[in-house]
Amino acid sequence: MRALWVGVALLAVCAAHADPLDTALEDVAQGRHAAAAVTFHALADAGDSIAAHNLAVLFALGKGVPQSHAEASYWALIAFLAGLERAATLSDALLAELSEMERSILAARLEARLIPQAEAGEGEAMLALAVVLALLRPVPDILAAHAWQSIAAAIDTPGAAYARDQTRRMLPADARPIAEAQAKAAFVAWCAGRPEDAPAPCMLVTALGPTAP
Repeated sequence: MRALWVGVALLAVCAAHADPLDTALEDVAQGRHAAAAVTFHALADAGDSIAAHNLAVLFALGKGVPQSHAEASYWALIAFLAGLERAATLSDALLAELSEMERSILAARLEARLIPQAEAGEGEAMLALAVVLALLRPVPDILAAHAWQSIAAAIDTPGAAYARDQTRRMLPADARPIAEAQAKAAFVAWCAGRPEDAPAPCMLVTALGPTAP
């Protein structure tokens, strides 16, 4: 746990963010953990990955908030899924301590956060959701993960095509046509939910009609 605490101090050195995060990091340095937790939570909920990582550390240590490995895991994964690579070590360590039931609850909570963002057209959220579906759920849903990665690739989200192809390779050869057909159907359904601002590929793919698996 000492290593986790040092992690907060190190983030204070490299953070180049607005005043609220700087203030929260100063609160940590001065031992005002509860005040820091409140600020970290507000920033993390708005999408700040460094704040989410620091909030996860506070929950893991029980500093300023009741100790909760489930809550720490949630915020560590929020940070990691938002692209903060340094959160990987913390999230892996925390996940290793969760039961299958706790992992299932965590996956459902992350999905509830990410699905509205993905449906709204945020490609990064689609990729994050695919990670949850394929790697975090006790029973993975590889086809759904592949579908979200395919949609993200279709709207030119960086890294999505590579992620989609890697997931496709996880499937048996005879399941790959099924995955592609389901991904196309998912894309058409996603487009149908965006009648006012559907991207250009929506019209093209819809016009092509259904694809037999």
